Amino acid sequence: MRTGVADLDVVGMCAHPDDAELVMGGTLAVEAARGRRVAIVDLTRGEMGSRGAQETREKEAVEAARILGVAHRESLGLPDARLAPTLEQKDLVVAALRRLRPRVVLLQHWEQRHPDHAAASRIVYEASFLAGLRSYRPDLGAAFRPFKLAYTLPVTEPVEIVPSFVVDITAKWEAKMKAIRAFASQFVPGSEEKVALPFDRFQHAVETAARRAGQRIGVDYGEGFVTREPMQVDDLLWLRGPSF
Repeated sequence: MRTGVADLDVVGMCAHPDDAELVMGGTLAVEAARGRRVAIVDLTRGEMGSRGAQETREKEAVEAARILGVAHRESLGLPDARLAPTLEQKDLVVAALRRLRPRVVLLQHWEQRHPDHAAASRIVYEASFLAGLRSYRPDLGAAFRPFKLAYTLPVTEPVEIVPSFVVDITAKWEAKMKAIRAFASQFVPGSEEKVALPFDRFQHAVETAARRAGQRIGVDYGEGFVTREPMQVDDLLWLRGPSF
């Protein structure tokens, strides 16, 4: 799904196809429904996954993006299971950022059990900084730096992370789950292959994480995010959350 878009509002950048759906799918759907220009960038094609051929996962990724209302999706083709913050890998992300010019980038949290997820967080963070340096690789496009980075909370990690903010995804919960199920090779039950986390337990983990995040702000379902820098507030009356 390549549309030649630029000057995007929100881009989700994750290690594998289906990662974005799991940790930020509801938020992307909410933003798309508002008319925002939303995209997903998969760093790899997930070719080392235990389930599903690469061609199958590519078709599933296109369908999942359609369900969420995402206007643009692409894969940078970095090596699955071998993500590392090398200059070569960061430069591909720099080029994508300068081409897509997103105002906000959503990326995976840096504390992850999956090595690719942790590496993806560092790659996107460092590339976002490098992309704003005018003298850095001008051959990769004009310098551009996203206005804000926000890190998603992992849904199956044992570590408790307090979010900086939570997005109400209640209205898009069904769309999020439908987009996840679009990856039938990964998440639909009935496969003869044994996986570490059965589908029903995995779905329960996703729902539990969304309900816990939603509970923090008094809604049914939410997705939590962490920011490393303080956020500017211009009007105190725009502050929202559960009343005291």
